[in-house]
Amino acid sequence: MPTAITPSSSDPALATYDSPIGRLTLAARDGALVGLWVSGQRFFGRPYGIDEAVARSTVDLTSPDSRESVRAAEWDEADALALRAVAAWLDGYFAGEAPSPICVPIAPAGTDFQRRVWEAMDAIPRGATRTYGQIAATLRGAGVPASAQAVGGAVGRNPLLIIRPCHRVVAASGPGGYAAGGAAKAWLLAHEAATASSAS
Repeated sequence: MPTAITPSSSDPALATYDSPIGRLTLAARDGALVGLWVSGQRFFGRPYGIDEAVARSTVDLTSPDSRESVRAAEWDEADALALRAVAAWLDGYFAGEAPSPICVPIAPAGTDFQRRVWEAMDAIPRGATRTYGQIAATLRGAGVPASAQAVGGAVGRNPLLIIRPCHRVVAASGPGGYAAGGAAKAWLLAHEAATASSAS
């Protein structure tokens, strides 16, 4: 599970990363990842008020060379380290590896219930899925009142796309919705299914 850090109120440092599912925006604050969204995603930039047009004009961390060339003055050093760690994690993930999310400090803003759902998503192994109903049942077993619909709402508001694998949560009758769109969800699930055994 990623390392959680308590968030503060400062504006996040932003960067972009070009991925197979689209351009990602990375947001860090106080040395922790607070947001990872894909272009066009529902709830993009929430709850931090990050505008997608502004995000597109930030530093591109897609290549390792670009990470080295970023001036130290661009970000606070702790935020720079967090953003570079996320970019390196994404490199591994999209290369078919299974990088540990523990190397990425996170501080997502959300309600207590949302955090419980997001923590349940962390437990879904690469290449596997769980239904909204299964997660709701797990939470109820831990004494947290939950319905499949409430779980779906929390999954859709996950601010840490891919790092917290909301794409692994599916409907009982099929893939279900995805804030980043059905094509992105299908791509991520197929990518993980194809690489899960080699990445283990």
